Amino acid sequence: MAQTFDLVPNDVEMEAYTAPKTQQAADELAHKKAVKKRLEAYLEQAQLKRDLSEDDFWA
Repeated sequence: MAQTFDLVPNDVEMEAYTAPKTQQAADELAHKKAVKKRLEAYLEQAQLKRDLSEDDFWA
């Protein structure tokens, strides 16, 4: 009877799969990460402002 194995790639293999192959791809990836980071920071600040403005208990 045949046996099947599910192999989970290690961190080095995953990094090799996801690493950009060209400088242009690396630049695009860095830009996307920067945009995502700014968006998350903006959304966090917006949520904080919304939470503070809804606090009418102390008003």
